[in-house]
Amino acid sequence: MRSATFASCVALALILAVPWLVAQPNGQAPPKITVEVPFDFMIGQAMFPAGHYIVKPLGNRTFRLQATRGRASLKFATGPISTASHPGTTRLIFLQENRHYQLRELWLNADTGVRIPRPQVEALRTASESRVEVPVSCAGCN
Repeated sequence: MRSATFASCVALALILAVPWLVAQPNGQAPPKITVEVPFDFMIGQAMFPAGHYIVKPLGNRTFRLQATRGRASLKFATGPISTASHPGTTRLIFLQENRHYQLRELWLNADTGVRIPRPQVEALRTASESRVEVPVSCAGCN
């Protein structure tokens, strides 16, 4: 009887402790970026309409872009970026190429940024491209 009671107590303790153990360190939630993009844009070869989006890290430099309305969603991989390229605040950087906007960089704060690789189709690229910054709100970015 004591063995069954002990096993029940251990099982209950584990059930109660697991959510606490897997919580983020220091009680921090993972970053959640919200942004209103005022123009249609692309990530790789996927097109997204202008609108309100949420960007969340999934781990290992992978992110998910999710529209707040509708079902538009995309998981994308990123690469490291140098802080010397464009220090500033939390923001998304788009390059306008051939009248199309491509998401190129995602900055969680002034020092932490990632680069979205260019699509494989480079033949459409022209010498004239402009850089457009879109400010964002970020919960958990520091």
